Amino acid sequence: MVPISRTQVDHILRLAIRAEGYCRKARSSYPFRADTDIHAEPTEFYPGASGYAGATLREVIQVLESHLPL
Repeated sequence: MVPISRTQVDHILRLAIRAEGYCRKARSSYPFRADTDIHAEPTEFYPGASGYAGATLREVIQVLESHLPL
């Protein structure tokens, strides 16, 4: 068993829930609607949601690896 603080678990859980939400709601950026899409958050589209999810996974991996004994 590997102990991880509640604070760190809450942090990575919050990131994972947000990333899952971005991925679930993401949409294609094609066709691009210049009148509205120019003001959209990057995570509204597949590439932005995927990038956020990838960065979240990297954070989770780092937290877990940092708690493993050498």
